Amino acid sequence: MKTLNIISFLLLIFAFGCKKDPPVEPKEPKDKYDPNVMPPLTHTGENTFGCYIDGELFVAGGGTSFWDIPAISGSYDESTKKIVIQGTRYLDSLISDNVKIRSFVLDGPGVYEYTYNVESGSRGYTSWGMSRCNYTYESKPDFDLGKITITYLNEEENIIAGTFYINLINSDCDGHTILKITDGRFDFRY
Repeated sequence: MKTLNIISFLLLIFAFGCKKDPPVEPKEPKDKYDPNVMPPLTHTGENTFGCYIDGELFVAGGGTSFWDIPAISGSYDESTKKIVIQGTRYLDSLISDNVKIRSFVLDGPGVYEYTYNVESGSRGYTSWGMSRCNYTYESKPDFDLGKITITYLNEEENIIAGTFYINLINSDCDGHTILKITDGRFDFRY
């Protein structure tokens, strides 16, 4: 009987001693422009844009613009098939940065090269009021400029969505000549 009491007591201690941790809830954005959470991959024209710039999360939005430029802007020309999308992150009314994507989407969803024109501007990353350099698209031998993948295109509803990565260059930026933009995504209503 004494052994049974000891075993019962130990089982009781064990039952109350094991505390389960509550399940970890996935972090949901406060809104579609939450600067702390990557926007989800969607195909509904949410006007979202996010990526990582050298490992730092970049989500377009976050504040007001001194120049009144929307956080996600751009166009898709259905006749020429040219897409231009710019995601701008506002840290303050005078401090912001942006990433610009340019490509031709000739065959609907698929993987495409970037397009740029040095004469009319090839800038892919621009910084205002920050200590970061500006970077451009440049074609160099054996250099992976990156790719844009169109995952959804609906010309009737004017929605284009996809993913991207870009490697941009600034030969004049001391100690940091290549800017790596990874895990990019956008869902844009044009």
